Amino acid sequence: MIQIKRKRRDETGKTIKPDDSWFKSAKTETKKSIKEGKDHKANKAIYSHDSLRRALEKLFHYKCAYCECSITRIDWDVEHFRPKGRVAENKDHPGYYWLTYDWNNLYPSCTFCNQKRKDKPLWGDLTKGITGGKADQFPLIDEKNRAMSHRESIKKEKHLLLSPCNDIPSKYLTFGTEGQIISFDDNKRGNATISIFNLFQRRLKKERKKVVKNTRELLRLIKKAKSRGDREVANDLYNMMKQFLLANDCNFSAVAREVAANPDKFGG
Repeated sequence: MIQIKRKRRDETGKTIKPDDSWFKSAKTETKKSIKEGKDHKANKAIYSHDSLRRALEKLFHYKCAYCECSITRIDWDVEHFRPKGRVAENKDHPGYYWLTYDWNNLYPSCTFCNQKRKDKPLWGDLTKGITGGKADQFPLIDEKNRAMSHRESIKKEKHLLLSPCNDIPSKYLTFGTEGQIISFDDNKRGNATISIFNLFQRRLKKERKKVVKNTRELLRLIKKAKSRGDREVANDLYNMMKQFLLANDCNFSAVAREVAANPDKFGG
């Protein structure tokens, strides 16, 4: 997970967001949701509209907001950070119906992060992994502060899940040499995020391990070039690492950045 600025601009300077017509439709439907309350049926035609989806894709660099897998060629979900229909931790909660069409509450998510999925056996590892996925989970540090309707402020809530747009994930999450994701100092927010989004899934770990290996190898080559006094080659290699491993649009760039920033930790 990397930090994403919700108001960032594209290469031409245009703010990345849905079309104005989408915001108009979202505003109308939000008024309807507030009027209907818990009986409101979410309108997928609006919260999953093409205008919204293409903006989310671009804003999040065509990656899942949580695990950083590419969503270019997969069917991905428009995920409601605060669940729209119900909340797993509070059976009396109607869901954050008033945020169903709120641009700031919507994220692109792969199905493995957003829906309940089994960590199926791998070649060479036939054990069954843990089932994970967010679904309608949204734990708070203190349940007493949960907003139960549109009349209450969500500002009092202190959510456990990390938000790519409102938090700095690297303060809570780190990685190991085998590609495993780790909560810094066993912090609660990191643990909750890893568990609920199923970020310990073995296939993710396998792919992150490749990034660790590739980043370490480029760092080794850069170090070797510098030792020979070949600054030009070292710079070329570093630029290559920036473009293909560290850039925002690279899969698992958070892992590569961790390795580049702490090479000794990874045996570099």
